[in-house]
Amino acid sequence: MTVGPSAVSTNTEAVASAKPRPHLQEFDVLRGAAIIAVVYLHAYFTPWPEASPRGLAALRGAHLVAHGAVPLFLFMAAYLQAMAGRETIREHLNRRVFSVWLPVVLWMAAALIYRLVDQGPSAGLWRDILLFNISGQFYFVWLLLFFGVAFVWADRLPERLLTPLLIVAFVVNLATIGWYAHLDSIGGLLSTLAYRNPLAWVFFWALGYRLGRAGTVNVSGRITALSVVGMSVAAAIYFIRGVGSDSWPVSYFGVTVFIFSSCALLTYPRLALALLRCRLIARPLASLSRYAFAIYLVHMPLVMGFGTKELLGDGAAWSNYWLLLHANVAVGLLVSLAFVREIDKASPRLARMALGIRGRAARVAIPGTPRSTSAAV
Repeated sequence: MTVGPSAVSTNTEAVASAKPRPHLQEFDVLRGAAIIAVVYLHAYFTPWPEASPRGLAALRGAHLVAHGAVPLFLFMAAYLQAMAGRETIREHLNRRVFSVWLPVVLWMAAALIYRLVDQGPSAGLWRDILLFNISGQFYFVWLLLFFGVAFVWADRLPERLLTPLLIVAFVVNLATIGWYAHLDSIGGLLSTLAYRNPLAWVFFWALGYRLGRAGTVNVSGRITALSVVGMSVAAAIYFIRGVGSDSWPVSYFGVTVFIFSSCALLTYPRLALALLRCRLIARPLASLSRYAFAIYLVHMPLVMGFGTKELLGDGAAWSNYWLLLHANVAVGLLVSLAFVREIDKASPRLARMALGIRGRAARVAIPGTPRSTSAAV
């Protein structure tokens, strides 16, 4: 097929007109930390009776922090969308065809094939593929698609309306989480729909978008201090209720979890900026950032599922719960990372199309040095 000069010219103009997105070094650190937290959450085993109350409380504390990973990913995506400037829905989707949508379709298909072989066909299986539930974590992609398209129109809103709308988003999000928290149980189809309910996540995206329009990810020191207080109060209530009455929130659907994660979004960017001065911590996290989306795609159910079962078994032969839990984390993270790195080294083009890997590995810079820009989503 021959492409005429006019088509080449039009395509060149479209690429040239696309506003490059900022490359924030603190986001590299946060992405690396967040994907570790995602894998940690998915490594969970139901605690054995032998696990001590203190040990279980420590696990709940790790989960409280780790549950901030998805809000953080939504926050960063919204921030970058706001910084990119005005775009149409078609432009928004087209820019993400090879970096997001094609890899997602491929790995959802891989998960479908795995489940067909492992479980056989069923009505529930086809329902799961339609609900982006073929391998649990894909609810994030549905949220990314929904909010990305919905907030294309937000660029037309005047600046003065963004803060009131952010407050409305917070109230609606809090009310939604509160409603889920007061239900007797969250399971089955209700759980599937709850994870995909935009009202349960809207504040995180709205906050990222608001700061993106303002052009800064780091809020004032006073707001940061208040956020730290909010995190501390939410964590205290979380542990007091949990340890005192064995009443822990279900996953993200707890008011204390929501408050903690909301305040954390105003705290973590400044913390990541400080960590950039410690290369021993920042460099590995920033390097991992490049593979975060790819690890998200492959780690369930092909690594944490088939892989961990083959390597670690179902846990019946283990005598140490904590060792099994963290062995699951290590296998899930390291095998996934090794897999995507090898594909990237063997064929960068294949890695881009099948895993969404793009650009060079992130460099850790001392704060204050110039930041490069990237057109990546």
